[in-house]
Amino acid sequence: MLDGARVAFVVDGALDQPTGGYLYDRLVIEGLRARGCDVDVVNLDVRGPLASLRENTRLLRLLAPRAYDVVIIDELCHPRAAFAAALRARSSASPRLVTLLHHLAASERTGVSAKLRLALERTLLTASDHVVVTSETTARVAIAAGIAPDRITVVHPGRDRLGARAAPPARTRGAPVRLLFLGALTPRKDPLALLEAFPAVAARAVLTLAGPADRDPLYAARVLAAASRYGTRVRVTGALTDAALADELGAHDVLVLPSRYEGYGIVLAEAASHGLAIVSCDAGAIPEVVRHGEEALLVPPGDPRALEGALVRVVQDEHHLDAMQRAALRRAATLPTWADTQDAFCRAVFPTSR
Repeated sequence: MLDGARVAFVVDGALDQPTGGYLYDRLVIEGLRARGCDVDVVNLDVRGPLASLRENTRLLRLLAPRAYDVVIIDELCHPRAAFAAALRARSSASPRLVTLLHHLAASERTGVSAKLRLALERTLLTASDHVVVTSETTARVAIAAGIAPDRITVVHPGRDRLGARAAPPARTRGAPVRLLFLGALTPRKDPLALLEAFPAVAARAVLTLAGPADRDPLYAARVLAAASRYGTRVRVTGALTDAALADELGAHDVLVLPSRYEGYGIVLAEAASHGLAIVSCDAGAIPEVVRHGEEALLVPPGDPRALEGALVRVVQDEHHLDAMQRAALRRAATLPTWADTQDAFCRAVFPTSR
């Protein structure tokens, strides 16, 4: 137990945002508190240069000697956290600084924007005493950015937040195959590619799009307009509660996630735990979570024709779909639970407690 350890956990904006990164943050915070830590959640909110200066000053106070035992910064804060981390005074009484890296934001950009982001991210990571990453893929990216391997710990997300099933979802032979997209309606998740590929299977499948539409409203409007062309064959739910998400997983046959990049992909592990076959992309850490040719078909990102071919295969071959669903349950049994994640995260943050 870590009774009395004082922890500041710094996040970008509100902690209750419906993304995999914030979900990870919330659950590891629960784990820290359950193990005796006194955790203060610090929400950064930067609007304009004066606010940015204020929040950097606030971070420097958190990092001052004897303020906390550990300060954990979610790397999503890097534009404003990097300078405070670099300027902090180091002493034997200074808090241990741990950065939680879901994936480098620079990985989603190109050109000058990517170089600027990488410089800021490298500043934060270099100033940290330790870096926790959520996948082996992100660990390799951090090492390529100049972070020593012995300063990195991989702590994979869990799979059982929404429960698990002993058998795949019940399916009536000959009924439409039920496809499910779970994720924000954003370019990185690429639901437009799915809607572009959907006509190839629309006669034998139905599709549900579930996820928030407020991350990129202009892109989401294009998604909603494209979905409306299919009438009742495509259903849009918006953001869902955890209970509703579990119900959707139990009512579908295939998870389709055509993401162009994932730092891990918690939804993939959750879908496997419910016995769903998976169609996704060979991008980021996705191949770490699910295996191509077993429970998943992984296609090149941004390739609607390849995505179309994978959809046709799972929709038209019920025996292959059955085999993928059974493989999904076997795969899920090998992935960590959230209790495993919380234990591993605590060991990374407090190495002397091992």
